[in-house]
Amino acid sequence: MEVLEREKEKVLDLSGLMCPLPIVITSENIKRLKEGEVITVISTDPGFERDIFNWCKQTGNQLLSLKKEGDKVIAQVKKVSTAIEPSLWYWIKFHSLGVKLHLRHILMMLNPFAEKPDHFITFSAISEGTRAEKYLKGRAKLIPIPDEIDPRCGVVLAIKGEEKAMEIYEELSENGFFVEAIYKKEGRNYRRIYP
Repeated sequence: MEVLEREKEKVLDLSGLMCPLPIVITSENIKRLKEGEVITVISTDPGFERDIFNWCKQTGNQLLSLKKEGDKVIAQVKKVSTAIEPSLWYWIKFHSLGVKLHLRHILMMLNPFAEKPDHFITFSAISEGTRAEKYLKGRAKLIPIPDEIDPRCGVVLAIKGEEKAMEIYEELSENGFFVEAIYKKEGRNYRRIYP
């Protein structure tokens, strides 16, 4: 990680770091900027493009540009005075959520009595998935997104049965959740079935 200052331009090079570190470090650096200051963030994490877009939308900071150059994602973000930025405690809880979800998934797969999910609902952001799980009150379990669906950092709702998956997808969509798609597990592969 390297922070450079070139004639009032701040550059945060996070090449080589993987999710969730790039968005956590970006958040902590932007928190220290003054209103109106701009920072350029460089990341090689494949999920960073989606993460920085959603983070700016959630916090209210302004995403001035977002582009890809080879394996790098380059984002320019402007600090906005009305932005609501997550605290370090939020990021600690966020990281512990990842550990919890991985453990949940392992236990789900090892338990011979647990119903094995065969359909998975994806989201535009991790925060949407966690919000959806709370809203559903136990009707579906949140687990880490399988690499076969998306190798980036993320979560999915794991569900048994296509009819139930469609029902939950429609309900979430109608209630303002940013659901992306439903995938069906077929052997070791996952196929997008909706939309």
